[in-house]
Amino acid sequence: MEILTPVERKNIDIFLGQKNEDENYLQRVEVKGKKPRKLFFIIGNNRIFFFKVGGKIEIDHHFLDILELKFDGIKEITLKFKNDSSKEPLIFGVETEADAGEIVLAIDYLFTLNFPGMQSNRLKITVPEPKRTEIYSSPNALIPDMGACGGFTLTYFSMCDYMNIQPISEVSWHIENVISGTLIREFDYGFFFKKERIITADARPIMAALSINPYFNSFSIKDIKLSNECIYSIIGLIGQNLYFQKLVLNGIGLDRSLTEKLIEAFNSNKMIPLRELDLGNNSIEDKGMLMLGEYLKNTPYELKSLILNNCSAGKNSMTVIGEAVSNNENILKNLKYLDVSGNRLENDGSSAFSKLLERSKVLSTFLIGNSNPQFHQLSKVCISLTKFDNSGNRITRKDNIHRDMVSFLNHSIYLSNLNLSKCQIPVEAVADIFGEGNLIKLETLNISDNDLGDEGITILCDFMANHQSIRNLDLSGNFSKRTKSRQTAIESIVNMLEKKSKTHNSIRSLILNSGYSSGGSSSRSAQLKGDLLPIVCSVFYNGSLKELDISGHSSGDILAAAIGKLLQCNTGLETLYFDDNSISCRGLTLIKFGLQRNNTITQLPLPIKDIAASLKSDATPLNLQKLTEVSNEIQQTILDNYTNKIQGTSITNSIKTQSLSRARANSTPLVIDTKSTIATCAGLNSFISIDVDNTIEPLANLIVN
Repeated sequence: MEILTPVERKNIDIFLGQKNEDENYLQRVEVKGKKPRKLFFIIGNNRIFFFKVGGKIEIDHHFLDILELKFDGIKEITLKFKNDSSKEPLIFGVETEADAGEIVLAIDYLFTLNFPGMQSNRLKITVPEPKRTEIYSSPNALIPDMGACGGFTLTYFSMCDYMNIQPISEVSWHIENVISGTLIREFDYGFFFKKERIITADARPIMAALSINPYFNSFSIKDIKLSNECIYSIIGLIGQNLYFQKLVLNGIGLDRSLTEKLIEAFNSNKMIPLRELDLGNNSIEDKGMLMLGEYLKNTPYELKSLILNNCSAGKNSMTVIGEAVSNNENILKNLKYLDVSGNRLENDGSSAFSKLLERSKVLSTFLIGNSNPQFHQLSKVCISLTKFDNSGNRITRKDNIHRDMVSFLNHSIYLSNLNLSKCQIPVEAVADIFGEGNLIKLETLNISDNDLGDEGITILCDFMANHQSIRNLDLSGNFSKRTKSRQTAIESIVNMLEKKSKTHNSIRSLILNSGYSSGGSSSRSAQLKGDLLPIVCSVFYNGSLKELDISGHSSGDILAAAIGKLLQCNTGLETLYFDDNSISCRGLTLIKFGLQRNNTITQLPLPIKDIAASLKSDATPLNLQKLTEVSNEIQQTILDNYTNKIQGTSITNSIKTQSLSRARANSTPLVIDTKSTIATCAGLNSFISIDVDNTIEPLANLIVN
């Protein structure tokens, strides 16, 4: 029966609507105390409300404001509130004991629904026995279903109401429509697009909801500069969360003082099961890193991954970090991934990490790029090391210093992944590093941007041709100057690919772009231009190569013609990059025709730079239309190939593949010779469609610069 007058009902509904609250329970109560009075008591989604007769609000409290709800079985409810110790508890009477029981159940249900993961600071409900058993065994005693992702959305909305902050709709939409129902347990804070809100105080409700959320086991944010207030809310989250195993705070603007607060949060929360920590790309500096090192000496966290790259740390703090991870058994027994690149190791730091390498039995990845390591101090090696990054550290033959590095690498007997990019490797040192018998387990090598030149590439590829394990090779940015040995260098690459293709350990990935300058543009000095053609032609019938990157060489439409033929002939290649090669709309058409006869390529990004250059040189609607049409057709073909790969190749494609295979089996074997490989493309016009506006010359007739 309605206990409100029409006027009271209207006033209360208007007020609740403004607060975005529902009326879950309504009862007339009598407040005790110095000023006894009759009020209407309403339980909303997040708050309890007391309305005066007439429908005017007297007071409301958020569920999180309530410290204790007490029912003694005498038709009275006592409410104690947080931060209200000096005031008398609020006591109000109800008409029956059943009404009091319903209030207890309603508040308990809604609090649990909004905050299912809250363990500490939870609303305390005091009901003596046997009344408690009677209340919670009634049919109205329901257990709320936890919402998506540990009930995050309701918790977030309730926290927004508590903090008086407007909710970000994108957050709840992402949870309900992207993450819910998947296996994703990482909360990627950088996903949200409303950066102006998530980097400020508006982040506080998100962090508060995450601090008690049992679903997410990882928190990640990268390359977003946050306000200090936002970072403080993240630090508060870390001080309370009991579920995070992975924490990524990469490039968010941590400094020395904020790092100190972060360490205090770590010290206050011994229960967080942290296994992976990433504080990279923050200007923590020496003082902050020294505090972090002191903390790591005794941390109980069994870290398996520690990333501290580019933290502006000098040799003193890196020495402390190295000693900490070497002497803390919790870290030593579990640490598999360590990245300290971009800091300064020098002698002392190198010596400290040498102890880690000597003692560790599980470290598999060690990244020290751009850190000035001293390999004569890194005399100890880790038998479990499989991946090593020494990029950006200059290698010199003076006083045979490079031999210390060679010795380190060769004693890492299981090393399979090596990065030596931007090391300014002297040509004379190539044989010492990669000579016969060295790095026998190596599968992936990045030696890009070393300016090895024709001579260095020739020596390297001759060694790699006979290497038993190499599968992935990055030679980008090594052709700065064309010499008389260029043809020999190209033939070495071609012969390496051909020779390795006949073994079970064939080259699977070849990265041969021109390299990139600091501004992100291709390096004009390292372009192969027409010299690239024999390499492309040599993989026409290479069934083992899966990835090829030939971007940035300005080879023109002649390269597009070769790519078209490659796509027509090759049955193994899955990924191809070829942007920034001065390819016009006509060249893209050639590639399209070859792609239409291919069913294995599943990743072929459009050459955006070339398309932009084409539109800049010819901005007519006709050229725009042609580029749009050919781009759409290329993308559709790639999508079809990818769909067939996922769902299984159709019978039609199987028959087509068999036909192509029989045709290729009867074709003339490829001859590894520079001139003849270019000549093999002479008939490319054989598969050019008749509806092309301009006649496209055979490849052999095109000019090679």
